[in-house]
Amino acid sequence: MLRPLRWLLPLLPVALFALATLPGTARADGVDAEAQRLSQLGHSTKTNLVPAGKSDKYGHAEVLINAPLAKVRQQVTDFAHYKDFAPDKFKNARVVDKNRDQGTTDLYFAVEAMHGLVKLTNTLRFGAPKVVGNTEIVEGRFVTGSNVKDANIILTMREVSPEFTVLKIDLLMVPTIPAPQAAVDEELRDSALKAVDAIHDRAQGHNRTVPLVTASN
Repeated sequence: MLRPLRWLLPLLPVALFALATLPGTARADGVDAEAQRLSQLGHSTKTNLVPAGKSDKYGHAEVLINAPLAKVRQQVTDFAHYKDFAPDKFKNARVVDKNRDQGTTDLYFAVEAMHGLVKLTNTLRFGAPKVVGNTEIVEGRFVTGSNVKDANIILTMREVSPEFTVLKIDLLMVPTIPAPQAAVDEELRDSALKAVDAIHDRAQGHNRTVPLVTASN
């Protein structure tokens, strides 16, 4: 009965390797491929991409943090200090409303884009962290803005071990005024990078890169 499937056997090792090295997955031997990649790089990374479930291109940054997820979450939900995450990008960031019944926080941002030529302001509404397995997601959704027709920030924290957490930030801001897409992309990924670096340093208590330690080390 197995004869018709024998042609699949040579492909099995390739399929298993591909599954094992998908971002955000852990291989059967206990090595977290994504965390290991960031550890080997020794620094945060930035790019532009379209997150799953979205249609716009976001600025994206990620980093490995030598701190428990709880400490990273403490920084991610410290909305009163968001301005300090990227002071040269966020000219203003302050809490303008808190709804304790709904568990939401409204945060006002003022951003200078295109080397200070354009000022963009918007208010994002943050809800409580959403927990999916060993991952927590905090999202700020667009409420209103000036010179901005849409904005969004997604902060994803994933526990690698009790001592390490992977943090990712996806940042979107769509201006109403004409702007070169390349310039917008650059601003978004640079802002996302500064934010993950700031959270990394605050959660760890220092800015040094700590190599990932696993059971196999």
